[in-house]
Amino acid sequence: FFYAVTSFTRYIVEGVFMNSYKDNKVKRKIEKLSDHVVICGFGRNGKQAAIELSQHDVKVVVIEDKAETVQLLRETNGMLYVEGDATDEEVLKLAHLENARALITTLPTDADNLFVVLTARELNPSLKIISRASVDNSDVKLKRAGATNVIMPDKLGGQSMAKLVAQPDVVEFIELILLQSIENVILEEISCQKLATCFEGKTLLELDIRNTSGANIIGMKRKDKSYLINPVPETPLLSTDKLFALGTKTQINQLINTITT
Repeated sequence: FFYAVTSFTRYIVEGVFMNSYKDNKVKRKIEKLSDHVVICGFGRNGKQAAIELSQHDVKVVVIEDKAETVQLLRETNGMLYVEGDATDEEVLKLAHLENARALITTLPTDADNLFVVLTARELNPSLKIISRASVDNSDVKLKRAGATNVIMPDKLGGQSMAKLVAQPDVVEFIELILLQSIENVILEEISCQKLATCFEGKTLLELDIRNTSGANIIGMKRKDKSYLINPVPETPLLSTDKLFALGTKTQINQLINTITT
């Protein structure tokens, strides 16, 4: 009896019951998710990715195996998480990967990221997968395994430092745009899949996007995956295109409403 009372008291005092309650509550929320992003690892890169996605109202599920980090996630309001090893297929399934729009893996070792990419690609063939890499040539292997994009933070950091010497104002201007809060001027990717039939084949000049919405079209991606930078006014707009628009959130929304009405 004494052992039972002591065990029960410890169970309550140490917060095991509360942690279990929170975990079950989060699990039920994750089961209802779709079109979310799964982030493997909540280190510097993973945490920053989660913050950025949350600012764009994208639902995020974090997979983390470190107990102290998981506890931090528990205490963060609105954060969805799965405790476990991201290289484990069953753990990935708990994040409802089959309903996700993308996966970002930021694990410390390239071997672990490679394993996650292979497993995720098998679970969801249409998933967009972005992986972190540390070692040269790992990017090639990760892409062969199924990664859509591979980011090498150290390489990008070195390139940025060199650019700051050669073209300091250009780099600062681009960073200013990319790091803006979503309430300010942002660079947004807009799909034309829901382009109104009456606008199909119309030129940018005919659409008069700048005057009707206030946003600026600074680039386009065509069906053949080629890019048009600063497209000329005579460029026709097709439902297979993607637009890169610069403007405030209100202007971007106005542009989307204009071309899809």
